[in-house]
Amino acid sequence: MEPTEPTISAAPPARSGPQTQIPRTLLWIAAAAVVLRIVTAVADRPKAGGAGLVAWKPVSDAASLSRTAGKPILYDFTAAWCVPCHRLDSEAWGDASTAKRLADRFVPARIVDRQREDGRNTPPIEELEQRFRVEAFPTLIVADASGKEVARMEGYGGPDRLEQFLAGAAKKAAGGN
Repeated sequence: MEPTEPTISAAPPARSGPQTQIPRTLLWIAAAAVVLRIVTAVADRPKAGGAGLVAWKPVSDAASLSRTAGKPILYDFTAAWCVPCHRLDSEAWGDASTAKRLADRFVPARIVDRQREDGRNTPPIEELEQRFRVEAFPTLIVADASGKEVARMEGYGGPDRLEQFLAGAAKKAAGGN
C-alpha cells in the first residue's frame, strides 16, 4: 500500500475578525450618508406656504381676500437663488412681530420665480412679473384689490427700511398718500 498524501483543501479557512467588519462598516456609512442627503434635501425644499412666520396666501386668492378683508395685497417676488431674499426671510418674515404687523396690514402673497431653476415660470407668475415690471429680487409690490400698484420696494435694505416701506405703503393704500 502506498502512503497517501495529505489532502489539501482548496478553500482557505473562513476568517473572522476585523476584516469582515470593514465592508459592513462601509455599508453603514454609505447608508447614513444617503439618509443624511435625503433629510437635507427635504429640509432645504421650499415650503408650500413660503418662508418664515408669515401666513402666505395663494396668489389666486389674494384679490378676493383683499376685497373681503379691506386690506391691500403685498406681493413678495422672490427666488431660491437670491441671497437678499434669504436675508429678508430670516430677518423680517422670520420675526414674529413683523409677521403680525404684515398680517394686520396686508394680504401677503408670495411669488417664487423659477426661471433660473426650471427655465421658465408658470403663466400666472410670468403675467404678474410682467404686469409689475419685476426685474430684481426681492421686489415687494403693494397693490389694491383691483391689482393697481400702490407702492414698490426693490431689494432688501434691512428691517428698518422694510418697516418704513410697509408703514408708508399701508398709509398710501388707505388713501393717506
